[in-house]
Amino acid sequence: MDLWVKRAATLLFAILLLAGCLPRAPDARVLFIGNSYTFYNDLPQVVSDLARSVDIRLEVEAVTEGGAWLRDHLRAGTAGERIRSGDFDYVVIQEQSAVPSDNNLAREQMYPPAIAFASDAASSGATLVLFETWGHLSGFADTGHATYQSMQTAINSTYHELAELLGKPLAPVGEAWQISLTSAGGIRLHDADNSHPTLEGSYLAALVITATITGESPDDMTSDLGVPTAVANLLRQYATTALAE
Repeated sequence: MDLWVKRAATLLFAILLLAGCLPRAPDARVLFIGNSYTFYNDLPQVVSDLARSVDIRLEVEAVTEGGAWLRDHLRAGTAGERIRSGDFDYVVIQEQSAVPSDNNLAREQMYPPAIAFASDAASSGATLVLFETWGHLSGFADTGHATYQSMQTAINSTYHELAELLGKPLAPVGEAWQISLTSAGGIRLHDADNSHPTLEGSYLAALVITATITGESPDDMTSDLGVPTAVANLLRQYATTALAE
């Protein structure tokens, strides 16, 4: 009887698997480390949803804290512990918004924890991805930027320098935002505080990050996820352009 039950259970499992009734194992696991730029609009879930639209299953997890610098995450230890667990294929890190707009400050405060996280990721078999962020809509006077364009250019430069130093992939989210904000589309990417993202801003960020991780084109990520279709189409174009530059 026990043998019959075991065979029946095996047969049932096979039938369910073939019928697609059992959950599919993830193709990759992704850990996000950052602050409110990551948890606003649940960016990790948007990435997962966009990947699903191109038939890729990403299991996502996040270690975030409002206003946190990468150095804060390194000191707290939780992010490092999650990386070293070996549970992830990709680790996406994002610095506090103003730090990379001052290259000297970034070299002192951003690069060391990024290097430490890159080492942990490599030792655990994961790929580190740098999430290049966007500038504040009105610039940031404390780091010498009176305009968005000035701040964004400095942020881009810092992230590119760090990506080259680490030899790790860069998700050029800031450049995609820059393309959108200088286009005629008039899409509002910044929230009312001129810093955090609207849903459209997070959607554009997610397109770039998903493409960087999966290698798929944003043009093929057809889920709008609450963004008006005409706007989503434009954002897919901007993401594709940023990734091609």
